[in-house]
Amino acid sequence: MPETPPRYDDVGRALSRLALAAVFVSGGRHVWQHPDGPAQGAENFLKRCRRAVPLLDRFTDRQLVRANAAVHMTAGAALAAGIAPAASASALVGSLVPTTLAAFPFWTQPEGPQRARQQGDFLKNLALAGGLLAVVVSEGRHSRGAPR
Repeated sequence: MPETPPRYDDVGRALSRLALAAVFVSGGRHVWQHPDGPAQGAENFLKRCRRAVPLLDRFTDRQLVRANAAVHMTAGAALAAGIAPAASASALVGSLVPTTLAAFPFWTQPEGPQRARQQGDFLKNLALAGGLLAVVVSEGRHSRGAPR
C-alpha cells in the first residue's frame, strides 16, 4: 500500500512542536548546567512555596531548579519527537507556571527598565503557555480520531 503524504496541518503541527520544544530544551540545559543564578532568583518564590508545601523543605533551591530544568529538557525532547505531545505540552505548561512566577515577578518591581524587562519576559512565557495549550488541544483532538 503506498504511503500517504503528510498533510500540511500535520507538518505545521510538527514544526510548531519543534519551535516550542527548542525553547525548553535549550533553556533547561542552560539551567541544568548553571543552576545557581536561577536558584537565587527563585529564592523568595520558593520560600512562599515551602510554607504552602512543607515537603519542599527536603530539597535545596538548587535541586528544585534543576528538577524543573529536567522537566523542561525531557518534556521538551518528547514534544520535539512527537512522543505523547499532549502530555509533554501539559507537563511543560505545569512547569512553566511556577518558573514564570519565580523568575519574572514584575509586579514587585518599581516602575522602570527592570520592571519592563520582567514584564516582557513574563508575557513571552505567557505566549509560550498559549502555544503549548494549543498543542494540547490540537493533539488531543487528533489522537481521538476527530475529523481534521
